[in-house]
Amino acid sequence: MSSVIVFPLVSVYIPTKNRGSLLKRAINSVFAQDYSNFELIIVDDGSIDDTQTILQSYQQENDNVRFYHNEKSIGAAAARNKAIEHCTGEFVTGLDDDDYFCPNRLSTLMAAYDDRYAFVCSSVIWDFGDRRNVADKKAKVFHLHQQLSYNHATTQVLVKRERMLAIGAFDVNFVARIDYDAWTRLMIVYGPALRINPPSYILNRDKQTERITSSDRNVEGNHQFDAKYRSIMNTKNLRNRAFWDMYAQNEPFGIKELFQQICAGHVLIKLKYFIRIHFFHQ
Repeated sequence: MSSVIVFPLVSVYIPTKNRGSLLKRAINSVFAQDYSNFELIIVDDGSIDDTQTILQSYQQENDNVRFYHNEKSIGAAAARNKAIEHCTGEFVTGLDDDDYFCPNRLSTLMAAYDDRYAFVCSSVIWDFGDRRNVADKKAKVFHLHQQLSYNHATTQVLVKRERMLAIGAFDVNFVARIDYDAWTRLMIVYGPALRINPPSYILNRDKQTERITSSDRNVEGNHQFDAKYRSIMNTKNLRNRAFWDMYAQNEPFGIKELFQQICAGHVLIKLKYFIRIHFFHQ
């Protein structure tokens, strides 16, 4: 008698606000997955466009889609938390409403998942509209001291739902870097994480798309992250965090500081930044 393979249920959660056309692309990319056992949980965070109509249509036509509407916006972190509360899958993974999945997103993450790791993530494709770059290409196991210097987990991960709930999910006090903070807390509790290649997540960086998080909020988010974890950072972590703060604000730094920064790692991006600031900065 042949055994039946049961694939665990994966809950995909999407917070959204006033991005009806982009939201359709995100949702359709989930339905295009080659991993069939998923549910889609969407929280409409106070949209005033046609988002509700779009979501009602998807929900009526698909048993594995549920959406919840907030009359007043509660913010990205709280909207994600609300979605996770309504998830029923053993595993959860997120999708931003302006991004989308490659068809093998869920299957490759699930195939790589191992309880030894806090979570599994993948390299990502940055879509600038006129060009695409693959970021964080290298498959690797990364540890907390590496994560404190740089968000190796990128923007979304696959993790057991019970683990997200155990750490309190996303910190609603953060104005930005809510992903970075959550993934770091998962690693503090559950250990190193795994990043796989090839990329399976397309991250929208088209300049025509309005951003939820401004550059000022990114800077403030960096400062919140640094304040929260400074006590467990080593010298390299502190030096790298100082660089990312300069990077976010387009601040110059001299040749002496460049060599000090290179000693802390992430050499290529620091060299590129130094050249851009000193020779191409407008």
